[in-house]
Parts: sequence; C-alpha cells; structure tokens
Amino acid sequence: MRIRLSVLTALALVAACEHRGEEERTRETAAAALRGVLLYPGSTPITVSAGADAGQLVLTTPATLQDVATWYRRTLTLNGWELRSDAVLGDGGISISADRGRQPLWIILRPNVGGPGTTYTLIGAISRTDTAAQRSGSSMSSKRIQRR
Repeated sequence: MRIRLSVLTALALVAACEHRGEEERTRETAAAALRGVLLYPGSTPITVSAGADAGQLVLTTPATLQDVATWYRRTLTLNGWELRSDAVLGDGGISISADRGRQPLWIILRPNVGGPGTTYTLIGAISRTDTAAQRSGSSMSSKRIQRR
C-alpha cells in the first residue's frame, strides 16, 4: 500500500513540475510575442496563452472602453508602432491592429458585462526572424546538454 502511495505521489509531483514548465514556456512565448507592448495602467491580467509563435494576454481595467482605446492609439504611435486598422465592432467593442517592423499586434477591447470597466485582449506574433533565432538558440542549448 505504501509503495502505491509513493508511486502516486511521485507521479503527481512529476505532473505538477511538467505543468509548471509548460506554464513557464507559455509565459515566455507570450512575452516574446508581446515584446515592447505596454499595458494600460492599473490593468489586471486574467489569462495568458500561447502557441508556437504567438501569444495572447487578456486583461481587465476599471477604465472606460474609450479611455483605454484612446490611450493605446496614442501610446502605440509614440512607441514606434504603426496603426493599421481601428474599427468599432458590432457588439460595441473596438479592434485595433498595429505593427512595428515585422512584429504584428492586435488589440480587442470590450466593455465589461454587468459592471463598469473594460476587458481587453492583446495578441502578438513572434516574427520569423525572432523565431529562427529562438529555435537556433534552443538547438544550441540542447546540443550542449547532450554533450554533458
């Protein structure tokens, strides 16, 4: 009985470590995809997700939709981003897209349901040149590990 309990405990610990490692990779990819993007002051993160070459961050703020949209339009322009589109959505939200060099950015803002404030999503992609450098660095690291 104790052996089974030890095995189950060990499996649970391994699964937890793998899950933590996965969360860390997700945060790193999202950070790379959203490199140089500022968050609206006073925002609270809700979720972070990422794929191989893209990341998404969902945040909320007590500020109004128009205040957040105006801040992003101004802040992006001041920080070297070129606004590509700025549209009002059918549900009253706002969609803004911009890029800086080869780095794309999409911002989707929606008013909070049932209360004041705004929930917004930042979506970015890692440019192909960044991805190639990241992958070559990863393979170099794994080659070093294999040599040891």
